[in-house]
Amino acid sequence: MRDLVLLGHIILGLALIAFSIIILLYLPKRAKWLKPFSALTAGISWLLLLPSGKLYLTFYPATKTLIKAGSWPWAHAILMETKEHWGLLLPLITTVAAGLVFSNQPKESRKWWVLAILLSVLLAVMGRLVKMGALA
Repeated sequence: MRDLVLLGHIILGLALIAFSIIILLYLPKRAKWLKPFSALTAGISWLLLLPSGKLYLTFYPATKTLIKAGSWPWAHAILMETKEHWGLLLPLITTVAAGLVFSNQPKESRKWWVLAILLSVLLAVMGRLVKMGALA
């Protein structure tokens, strides 16, 4: 079960990054499919909260113990705490970005999509470091 939820979490996170990049590439072209695609991407960011929450509530307590007992206790104190809070901002950021696409403001939307990509990649790196902290 844990592996399946983790796989879903990773796939949705990668889709969020890939879809945001696609949106950035097509924003200047104002493709007709961009509005529903940006809504889909924002929806994925909200959907990503489900496996994230399941992993955090069900499986993270045991992992937290491993991380704190390992040679990288700072991985929890710094990275996981940051990841928990910043991760909650991601759906809001993508929703604002999608809203700006719908209101025909591509220049403003672009900044929000870039922020979503950077935050998603940063969260992925922090997640990997936390996982390494559990194994260290």
